[in-house]
Amino acid sequence: MRMRRLWSVVWGWVAVGAAALAQGPAPTPAVPRVLAEVDKIIREGFYDAKLKGVDWSGAVARASAELSKAATPAEQNAVYDRLLSSLSDSHTFRLPAGRLPERGWGTTGLRIGMDAGGDGYAVKGVLPGSSAEKAGMKIGDRVLEIDGRKYGRERVNFRDLFFVSEGAPGTFSEVVWRRGDAPPRTDRLARTAEESGDALVWKSARVVRRDGKAYGYARLWGMSAETALAVVDLLLDRSLTARARGGLDGWGEIEGFLLDARGNSGGYDPNILSTFLQGQWSAGDYYTITREGRRLTPPVYSRLPVALLVNSGTASAGEALALKFRAHRIGAIVGETTAGMASGGAAAERLSDGSTLWYTARAIEGLDGKSYEGSGVEPDIAIADRPAARDGDEDAIVEAGWKALSGRSPAVSSP
Repeated sequence: MRMRRLWSVVWGWVAVGAAALAQGPAPTPAVPRVLAEVDKIIREGFYDAKLKGVDWSGAVARASAELSKAATPAEQNAVYDRLLSSLSDSHTFRLPAGRLPERGWGTTGLRIGMDAGGDGYAVKGVLPGSSAEKAGMKIGDRVLEIDGRKYGRERVNFRDLFFVSEGAPGTFSEVVWRRGDAPPRTDRLARTAEESGDALVWKSARVVRRDGKAYGYARLWGMSAETALAVVDLLLDRSLTARARGGLDGWGEIEGFLLDARGNSGGYDPNILSTFLQGQWSAGDYYTITREGRRLTPPVYSRLPVALLVNSGTASAGEALALKFRAHRIGAIVGETTAGMASGGAAAERLSDGSTLWYTARAIEGLDGKSYEGSGVEPDIAIADRPAARDGDEDAIVEAGWKALSGRSPAVSSP
């Protein structure tokens, strides 16, 4: 996915935070320096000034006592994990020093989420061309362990959902997984550079015909401005898209569009897409003259029926996009309940030991006043994300999406 623009901003915050902390007063001897930094940042920056009613002072005191007995970096990391998990916030965690480079990330291409049965984690997306794809991983395969961390019924945070697959190119992630009742297997997945989000959108775009009608499809692996604008380019002038892009014959005649955000872990405010898909984007600024005649440019967007595909790997800004679909009745939300990690703004600050503290600076509530942290956005049409039932079919959620576009599915629920 492409979260790089957001992360460049975040790392700017990190640098500023590190400088401020370096100039701050020394902590009291009773509290380790890094713990004092964590304490200060959370008290001053976490979105809830009451820290969700947690006895934070007591939690910090316990962490201080535990750190005095921690003999290894792994034990120290575990202390900080326990402390921050007390806030029960998906985007509040610590990344050990050296875990992620400041730029030029690589990825294994593996996207995970809770299995439909709720008793573990499963593959929820595999980036094209990635080492996860080359290992043969597919939607629905059970993920048992990643880099020594077991994945079971316990919910994980955003770090262990998404960042676990990211890191410096050339590094590796060891994944234990299985398909169905087959014995578990272990694969060492290389992290490699991934294509830009907009390139992945164009590569995923295709025309599918159902019952004599043509429908368009594209997949969003991230939520960058470039990714959103690629969807705009696909849909704004559909006849031009069909002429200019090979493999999209019939795009000019599509009667509906599936926007696939399964396994999308966000990274950008999705206002571009939600505004455009409502038809509030362009009204024509001038005429262009060609041999074919005179035409308004840019064309007025001819709004299409749209369905949004989600699963339990759809997180953060991906969930915000689902909330926008519901608030503005853009189209049906089809698939599984999302990850329940709908942060409205994650901040990050570098600590004096080189580690990075992430925390939620802005939370999200729907227009109904409901928080989706920990619960996720429920779909209008609930379908477990499973592989195709038979040859020639699409994944179960994609098939349900086509039916929603054709009007053969239950009506969209009211917001």
